Amino acid sequence: MKRIVTVLSCITLVILLCSCGTKTVEWNGKTECMAQMFMVADVTNPYEYVGMVDYVFVGTVTDTERLVLPDRKKEHKDNYSTYKIHVDENIKGELVEDIVCSKLGGYKKDGTMLLIAAEAPEGRIIMDNGLPEIGKQYIFMAYGQHDGSLILSEIFDNREYNQDILEEYRGYVENEIPYDRERFPSDYQKAK
Repeated sequence: MKRIVTVLSCITLVILLCSCGTKTVEWNGKTECMAQMFMVADVTNPYEYVGMVDYVFVGTVTDTERLVLPDRKKEHKDNYSTYKIHVDENIKGELVEDIVCSKLGGYKKDGTMLLIAAEAPEGRIIMDNGLPEIGKQYIFMAYGQHDGSLILSEIFDNREYNQDILEEYRGYVENEIPYDRERFPSDYQKAK
């Protein structure tokens, strides 16, 4: 009997600790720039931007693993929010149906949205347009990382899906301007 009580107590403790790690917060209407990046490709040219990323896909955000970023960032990964996404349709690259992606940005504990700004090659500063939301369907662009993970594109990752935008992105992919950089396959890539 003691063994059963001990096992149940351990399971309860694990569940409680796991639920503490997935904090969510409501956006308070405030947005701050958490970092400014210089982009080597012109992200305002969708043909170049699509040529820079490894994957373009339609996806529905099913959950978040991390939205609230720590006040004091100790590691580079502390700058990223993390999303669970169901891949509804691959446009460039082939990903499996259920993936996890990270994105630069997130929320402060008080609900302030933290986004990045990108400097285009000609010097123009472009602020990211927001963070993906659970239950919504978007066109996503992502980079495969050396460790097999996926990072969503720096900006423009909350363009909600509709048929016109899908056709728009198909055109970008068909006529992409390839960008020469080291590329890494994702662990979520479909096996051939």
